[in-house]
Amino acid sequence: MKKKDEYLTTAAKVKLANRRKLIVDFLKVYPGCFLVMGMLTLFAIFMTGDFMAAFTPERAAATTGVFVINEVLVGFLIMSAHFSAEDQRFPIRNMLLAFVMFALAFIACLTTSKFLSIFALPICFAALVLTELSNNRTSSMTALALAAMLLVAFIHGENYPDNMLPEVILSVVGNFTAALAVNMLVDKHLARLPFMFAAFGASALGMLVVLAGTLAIGDIGIDLLYNVLWSYGASVGAVFVFMPVVAILEGVFNIADDFRLNELTNLNQPLLKRLASEAPGTFNHSLVVGNLSEACAGAIGENPHMARAAAYYHDIGKLKAPVYFSENQSTYNPHDELIPEVSVSMITSHTVFGEILAKQYRLPPEIVAVCREHHGTSPVGYFYRKALNLKEEEGDLSVADYTYPGPKPQTKIAAIVMIADTVEAACRAYMPDTKEGFVERVNKLVDEKLQLGQFDECPITMHDLSVIKTTIIETLPQVQHGRVSYEKKKA
Repeated sequence: MKKKDEYLTTAAKVKLANRRKLIVDFLKVYPGCFLVMGMLTLFAIFMTGDFMAAFTPERAAATTGVFVINEVLVGFLIMSAHFSAEDQRFPIRNMLLAFVMFALAFIACLTTSKFLSIFALPICFAALVLTELSNNRTSSMTALALAAMLLVAFIHGENYPDNMLPEVILSVVGNFTAALAVNMLVDKHLARLPFMFAAFGASALGMLVVLAGTLAIGDIGIDLLYNVLWSYGASVGAVFVFMPVVAILEGVFNIADDFRLNELTNLNQPLLKRLASEAPGTFNHSLVVGNLSEACAGAIGENPHMARAAAYYHDIGKLKAPVYFSENQSTYNPHDELIPEVSVSMITSHTVFGEILAKQYRLPPEIVAVCREHHGTSPVGYFYRKALNLKEEEGDLSVADYTYPGPKPQTKIAAIVMIADTVEAACRAYMPDTKEGFVERVNKLVDEKLQLGQFDECPITMHDLSVIKTTIIETLPQVQHGRVSYEKKKA
């Protein structure tokens, strides 16, 4: 009897697998978050009213309702963070990051509202950090959950009686507007100072909402000025606290945001200095691949900083035995003394060793994956042909024994690095004399990877591949040491 899954279409199987993954990941994360949210709810009750009175028989039902609402909302926050993860290989990281930022911002908002003003709610603190370290969708959902839980806490708390309800709602709405403005107007790929200035401008929209709301409820006294200043001051304070918090969280969660990627591409990084010293040929090759990958990523709308960083580190596995790779050889070639089976094992092992070394140096998981995936399951043709020449019959050999272990590229960035790596290496070995020959060679190299199915597991499109080929054709002659002559040689 067939199992139920055997009757499903491919699309249905993928959908079912995604649901199962969501359930598994949720069960891994939610129990811990449930306990922490319980403690945060106790903290909220303490900061917004009489803690002991909240647990009397008269208030027990209301207090229980607050606990239930908060636990349900945090469950929705975690699930939304799972779906919103930019890289679906690391959804748990996004879930934990969203919850940690929610918790920090929740504590900050409760503290400032008690000791400063009800209008001093740095909701945009969470939005700023998550915009940089995650994405706008996660940032928006976290800000929404934060605003909802703050509203519940203030309404339940005895420190905010019914006659303060308009101010409470106005404060939460105004500061939530500032958080949404940050999501819409601040670009995560900005440099540090432009990012901060953009955040200052976006936060001003929340200030305008508070100003208009204060006028709408008929308060035209000195409170009008105080409400506006406290609201904007909370947002400005969040911008200044944002930088050190980002630095801490990107280290804790090993996140590859643009600030971290720019640091990783500094040539004084220890691993890059090792590459330059121990494998100078590979180092120079990686720099060229980095330039190509950055240009290609920008051309198809991917993160160019990530592409450059991944390309710089993609061949670090060659540090295990640099002399076995042609770019690091002078006159001596150790493969002349080895049988093809041993040679191919030395060559293909650099992807596995690269993954190990990248983890030892705690590189971001996105870069670790490229170290392993940039050759996919491509065959090492040179040693396969060499082995064939030593055999009497072709049937004695399996090409599978002369291929990289994979996996195939899972992202567009990994596919870009694969293409740039292949083209640069091939054109360094032999550069056609004419532009037509160069274009034909690039097209052939990319088409071979396509025919081998190396892009089957990543979301790259035929249009993307066309743009990548065009970009490489335009860029490679400018970054290689030997430039292409686009004029045919005279006879």
